[in-house]
Amino acid sequence: MTDSLLRRAQHSLAPAQRRDLPVLQALCAQDPVATVVPAMHLDAALASGTVPAGMWVVRRRSGFSHDTIGLIWAGANLCLVLPSTGDEAADDDLRADIAAAVIARLSRPAALVGEARVTLDLWGRVEPWWGPAREVRERQASMLIDGPAHRPSPVSEPAPSLEAVLSLETVRRARDEDYDDLLPACVHMFIGEVGYDPMRHGRVAYEERLHYLVRAGRAFLQYGVVHGRRQVVFKADVGALGGGVAQLQGVWVHPDLRGRGLARAGLAAVIDTVRADTAPMVSLYVNDFNASALAAYRAVGMRTVGTFATVMF
Repeated sequence: MTDSLLRRAQHSLAPAQRRDLPVLQALCAQDPVATVVPAMHLDAALASGTVPAGMWVVRRRSGFSHDTIGLIWAGANLCLVLPSTGDEAADDDLRADIAAAVIARLSRPAALVGEARVTLDLWGRVEPWWGPAREVRERQASMLIDGPAHRPSPVSEPAPSLEAVLSLETVRRARDEDYDDLLPACVHMFIGEVGYDPMRHGRVAYEERLHYLVRAGRAFLQYGVVHGRRQVVFKADVGALGGGVAQLQGVWVHPDLRGRGLARAGLAAVIDTVRADTAPMVSLYVNDFNASALAAYRAVGMRTVGTFATVMF
């Protein structure tokens, strides 16, 4: 991609400025669940007055002016906020221009994540430059709950079996003193979900992130005594928080206790706590082939509101 080609394009990509923030926030508000990650960084920028380097504005040339029509968050993951114009040909031109600008101006992230239609379209255009992908997850259910969570019922949903666990403690926010117990559970979850050990690749950043979540009150856990040892049996994090939406990530149950209802009971407790004091809407996204996780999320009252996709490098 050459600079001359980019100059002739009808759409451009530029670093965001403080004057752009209210317009970008309004764009994210059109779909707060799909845009929670960019919205989180917008909220922080509006509060601090400092615009982060990873925030980019998509503009359309209109006569002698440029209209703001989209947003790209380019951090560890790249998220694209690009509402449809309703005109298929115009949308195709827009995405072609943005793909060209992304290739020319941004480095390949760890992943592309977001609304499936836009994310997969971008991937198809940048693949010759950024490929191959390590994995492409084309269909992930984007789920939401904005009311009280359904609690396990003694009739239809028996309480978790305690054959292998005793002294099941209350689900609560993690504290600094829990860190050494929480870290192995987080690593086990990450390996199973992402496919590599974060303690071998990017350990410092991974541990800094976990410390931040704990100190911000955004990491939740539950202890139990499993096979005679007190350890974490359930965990979940508020991995992103912005625009009135708290996105849950890293939901995990001890391997020896799966299928006993701990996920449903734990999620219900986390959802109600988060909705009470953090954000009115709680969301997450999950692979469409993960039937057990989908069943647990639906059981607590979450509903599917869209489709995400993730391209991992």
